[in-house]
Amino acid sequence: MAKIRNAKNKIFTSFAWIIAVLILAVAIIINMVVAKLDFNIDVSVQKLFSLSETSTKYLDQLDEENVQVDLYLLMNMNELEDDSSTRSLYRALVEYDSHDCINIIDFDPNENEAMLEKINPDNIYSLNTGDMILVCGENKRHINGISMYTTNYSYDSNGNIIESEEFFQGENVITSSIKAVVDGYLPTVYFLSGHGEKEMKDNYSNLSALMKSKNYRTASINLSDAEAVPDDAEIIIIAAPSSDITEREADKLNAYLDKGGSISVMLSPNGGEFDYDNLQKVIDPFCLEFDYNYIRETDSEFHISGDDTTIMCTLAEQEEGSALYADMQSLIESDFITYMPKSRSFAIDSDNSNVNSVETGTLMVTSVNAVGEPYGGTYDSDPLEGYELQLAVYSEDKNRNNAKVTLFGNAEFIDDEHIQDVSYLSSYYVYLSTITWMANQNLDMGIGDKSSATDYLSLTENTAYMLIFFFIALPIVIIIVGVGIWLKRRHS
Repeated sequence: MAKIRNAKNKIFTSFAWIIAVLILAVAIIINMVVAKLDFNIDVSVQKLFSLSETSTKYLDQLDEENVQVDLYLLMNMNELEDDSSTRSLYRALVEYDSHDCINIIDFDPNENEAMLEKINPDNIYSLNTGDMILVCGENKRHINGISMYTTNYSYDSNGNIIESEEFFQGENVITSSIKAVVDGYLPTVYFLSGHGEKEMKDNYSNLSALMKSKNYRTASINLSDAEAVPDDAEIIIIAAPSSDITEREADKLNAYLDKGGSISVMLSPNGGEFDYDNLQKVIDPFCLEFDYNYIRETDSEFHISGDDTTIMCTLAEQEEGSALYADMQSLIESDFITYMPKSRSFAIDSDNSNVNSVETGTLMVTSVNAVGEPYGGTYDSDPLEGYELQLAVYSEDKNRNNAKVTLFGNAEFIDDEHIQDVSYLSSYYVYLSTITWMANQNLDMGIGDKSSATDYLSLTENTAYMLIFFFIALPIVIIIVGVGIWLKRRHS
């Protein structure tokens, strides 16, 4: 009888081992298949590692229409996968690539110059590692790699950073750019004409070429002939007008700003005995004012030798976390010497009734030794002296769909003649940073930013004890009881 019982025990033990080995083998095979298929389940609260329904539906539509978009990534995908800080971008690109309409080509730009030449034959794009180029037929679009993530900061009462949170905004940028390249959409930077302005074709061909590299087209516009500012207007540039705009033109510009438009004014000193009344009315809600003067530097250490109107100026520190902080800080730390040719100054109107709805700031200032000599206008004024004068300022109206305005006291420093002069290189970069800041691209698929922060599960004390019991204590009890029963049966 004992022999029969032992034989049965051996059979059951052997059968248990076979089952255990089979389960282990199946688990290994499933893991290998899942790894091979790169299958993942996104359990993050904000679905950080998967595409939104908006992107998926749009890509499915392109799949059905047999549209083909090549996405050239200027780095190897495995570099994104291996870096935890870019894992969300990697997972997004994997999902884009799973659609028939998207073909991702990743390569090292430092090792594959032929590919770089293929996608950027005319060198119109300033490319960096991590950037992307989208190509659909004859249409191309450049995506800056640094636009994939953004960081929000919280400050204490002293202006010190107390908390920062990084967000992944790459999906909205990429999907919006795919739509733009499929639709052939190019936002336009318009140069205002009709008031004696410096002409785009004659004076700003180099700037116009640069705009092209930033995915804009450029054109001139005379608002006296147009019913309104065109819908594709990204920025209106007003370069050294020698007369004021009309009231009707001011109304059209205000309507454009009400929609969240951007205006860049380069107002070189003008000795004419008139005021820019209508243009000032457009600028007034942004709490900025024109000075009718030109700047002269009295300290020879702060101007070009023999020319006290081409002055050395200082780049203004920006609030950390602001849109202009990174670009301006980079220029400040580069130790570029910044010059501006004959320029007027501006003032920030802190008594303006709109002061609480706008964010204003300064970009470039003079030394305290500079003097603002009265020049032009219709009223007598005293020289401005004894303090730093503002040569470039900006403002954004949060209550006006984030409409933006920048004012520069000179229009020549970025024209075709001066752009070749290294003396104005820093000023040129400051201007480009404001163009980037003002550009909304008019591309927004409405896909929200996703926090890259770690998700936490908050538990009450009772819940925590319950989970400990079910997942730790209970399994241990079951194991102990099972072992006890097995030992008892073995020795029985």
